[in-house]
Parts: sequence; C-alpha cells; structure tokens
Amino acid sequence: MKESVQETLNPGPYAEEAGLEPGPTPSESTNRLIALCLEAAAGRRDAQSLRQALTTCRFELTCAKDAFYHQVKDEPGLLDTLHEAIKAVMDSFDAYGEALEGAHSWLTRQDPGVLQTAAESLAEAYIALHQSLLAYEWAYLSNGDEPHPALNLMLKVQSALRQGLMEDERFDEILDRLWEHFTLGVETFEADADPIRAHRGVQASRQALAGIQDMDMYLEDHDLALFEKGLVRFREGCLLLVEQIQDSIGEALIEVPTPSPQVNWVIHAARAVVDGLDPNLLVRAQAWFEPQLAESYFRFEQCAEAALEGPIRMAEQVPVARDGFDRLNRSLPLLRLGIDRRDLLPRGIDKMEKGANLLFEAWRILTEIEEGDSQTPCPRCGVANLATDRVCAECGAMLVRPVEPAPRALAAEAEGPANLQRILSACQKAESGQIGIDEFASILAWAEQLLNTANLGLARISQGEETTVEVRQAILELRQGITEFRQALDELQQFVLDGRPLHLSAGTRLLVAACDHLAEIRQLSDAT
Repeated sequence: MKESVQETLNPGPYAEEAGLEPGPTPSESTNRLIALCLEAAAGRRDAQSLRQALTTCRFELTCAKDAFYHQVKDEPGLLDTLHEAIKAVMDSFDAYGEALEGAHSWLTRQDPGVLQTAAESLAEAYIALHQSLLAYEWAYLSNGDEPHPALNLMLKVQSALRQGLMEDERFDEILDRLWEHFTLGVETFEADADPIRAHRGVQASRQALAGIQDMDMYLEDHDLALFEKGLVRFREGCLLLVEQIQDSIGEALIEVPTPSPQVNWVIHAARAVVDGLDPNLLVRAQAWFEPQLAESYFRFEQCAEAALEGPIRMAEQVPVARDGFDRLNRSLPLLRLGIDRRDLLPRGIDKMEKGANLLFEAWRILTEIEEGDSQTPCPRCGVANLATDRVCAECGAMLVRPVEPAPRALAAEAEGPANLQRILSACQKAESGQIGIDEFASILAWAEQLLNTANLGLARISQGEETTVEVRQAILELRQGITEFRQALDELQQFVLDGRPLHLSAGTRLLVAACDHLAEIRQLSDAT
C-alpha cells in the first residue's frame, strides 16, 4: 500500500509493468495482499510472510489516513464545507482497517475460510475507499467562491496548466466528464414543461458545451490562450445556468408554505437561520416585510367599517382578518429575538403561517362575495346576468335578487354558554373515546365559526355612537370571555394535531373557565 492515496486518486498500471495478473482493485499493493491471503489459505504461504505483509499494510494505511486528515485539516474551512465527503473517506479508511484486522485474525485461528472472507472484504473495502477518494477529489476541485461548481473546477485546472502540473490524460478526462454533465443538462431542459425555462436552460447548457469544445483545442498545440478563450465562453454558460436555477428556486420558494409570497420569504429566511445560516438573512427579510405589513393593515382598517355594514358573510371575515394580522404582528418579536435565541424561531414561523392562512381565507371569501354580488344567476336557465339586470338576457325570465338576513337574526342562534356546554361535552367524549378525532375536529370548526360570529357582534356593538359606561364594561367582560374561549380552542386544536392528552386537559380547563366567566356576565346583565 505504498503511496496508497496517490495510487487511488490516479491508479497506474503497476501490476502490468511488474508482469503480474491484474487484480480486483486499482491498487497493486492491495492486489498483492489479496493474492497472499488466498495462497496462505491454500497452504502455499506460511503465517510469517502474511504477518509481515499485514504489518506493513497497517503502517501504510495509518500513514495514508493521517496524511489525508492533516491535508484537509490544514486548509481553512474545508472540514466544514466538505464535511460529508471527508467523513466518507475517513469511514472508508476505517473499513479498510477492519478488513486488515479480519485477515490478521487468521494468525491466531488458521481457518482457510477466514482468509477467503478477508480477501473479499479487502477488495470491497479498497474499492469503496477508491470511490470515496474520487468523490472527495471532485468535491474539492469543485469547491470555491464561484457560484457554479464547474467554474471552481476549471479555475483550478487553469492554475495547474499555468504551472505545468496538469497531464493531458487528466485534462481530457475532466473535459469528458463536463461534456457528459452539460449534455445531460440539455436533455433535461428540453423535457421541461415550462417553455421559457426550457429555452433558457438549453441555451445556457449549449453555451457551456461550446466553451468545453474551445478548451479542448488546447490539447492540439498546448496553447494556453485557446484554453482561456474557451473558459470565457464556458463561464458565460455556467453563470446563465446559475441565474436560471436561482430564478426557479425563487419561484418555488414564494409558493409555499403559505399563499403569501411576502410571508414565505420571511419564513424561508427564518428557516435558514434555524439551519445555521447567516442571521442577516432574517434581519433583511424582516426589515423589508414589516413596512409592507403595516401598510396592508392600514388599508384593511380603512375598508373594515364598510365590510362590517355589508352582507353578514362579508362582515364575518373582518375579525378573521384581524386575527390573521394579529398573529403576523405577534410573530415579528419572536423572529427578532430568535436571531439570538434560535428556539423562538419555530414559534414565530408557526404564527406567521397561521396568520397568513387566515388572511388568505378571509380574502378568498370576500372575493367570492364580491364576484357573487356582481352577478345574478337566472333561476330558469342558470346563466349569470349582471346584478343590475331585471330579466335574464338568455331566456327572458325575471331575476330574483337574494335577500341578505339581518345581522340581528344571528342573535337567536348565539345561545352563549349553551354552545360552550356543547363543546365541553365533546371534550369529555373525546377523552373517553366516544367520538373520534375527525368528529371532534368538525365540532371545533363549528366553534371557530361561533367565535367569529361573537367577535362580529361585539365589533358592531362597539361601533354604536351612544354607549353607556355599563355597556362598555360589559363589552370588555365579553371580550375577556372570548379571549378565554380562543385560548381553549387553540389548545384543543393542538390536541387534534398531535393527539397528546395534556392539550385536551388544558383546553377543557380553559373552556370551563370561559363557561363560568360568561355565566357570571349573564347573571350580571339579568340583574341589571
């Protein structure tokens, strides 16, 4: 195993030059050791000769492993940047050492089967070591400050050519691998369903291939100017590909996890910080997002009063949207503090997701209402007509305009504590297993709607011009009860998500407190 690392990275025809039969691995010394194990198993070699060979191999393996480790350790940042590739090589060195120990065990228990197994293990371990070193080499050559790995590779090749350290065969091998890579890129982009992405991707890949062809002309006259001319074209193609990839990633990121691209950018920045990336990503994202959130809320409040006076279904979305804005606002301090306390970031991300989803749902319903208000379906033929039309343009039938129920009609449905008792009963049944998670979730969905209706009623009462001190105090008490109701629902929703009984117990306790509080309010109102 003399020069084992160099042999692995650039294996030569040592066995053929020595007149030996080619072995199962690219390493001459490993092949000799495998042959020696098989001869010893057949009784044609004694234990002493195998012991000497194994001792030499152990020493050379240790030297090669230490040399590799110090090589990567001495280059700043390499252990962090190429951690996986380096770990794979170190693990392969250890596996080869274990294979040597398997052969060494024959010295104390001379069973031919032990050496036959050891010979197979040595071949497998060395091939794995060879492949891991090749993978590391390509990862190392591709590592650098350029945005595309192939550019880092070719800059290292350029440096080696200028110093006369690059062999023609090695140069040709690198270009062949790059040619295969970018040819596959052309095929991949040609199959892309997005015509714009397909066109730009194919164009960039072909530009890189043209650069590879120009660089290949270096081998004819070894003219470095020809190589550098091709490198310029190759660089242009790689940078176009990087731009295409960045655009595609950006488009994918803004689509998830919420319907809001602005919120998604902040969420992805926060997740990047959780994963250990630069906290400035999140600082910049928040600085960009917060003014937009403030402007959106200002515009919302300008329209909220008109929405509350509009159709009941439209008015119901005002507290939903306010809840969404509230969650977004409460997420911002968590994200800001999370730069130093990473454990807060997941909570901030969760609030952002829920807030954005609430806002989107409110916006979706409002859009449906506006579209419905602008059209009136014909009761006879079903054709949509303008809301101002009196007769159907298709069949001439008289159009019927739907009558919106008065907001006060909801008062009969809101039975206060009776509804809370229904939810409490559902909690008890869920705890005893009398109802399943799906049924319990549907009851909670009904409770959410009940809460939204209660918020709507309070909002309308608060807008009254003439309110007494008693009324204002009652509104404050009701808001407190609704807040307790909200906290209880949040805990119960968490139980639906993870099934942990502690959330069900906590939600039930909060629900009992809400029931007691609302009962007290009713008693006070009856007394007055």
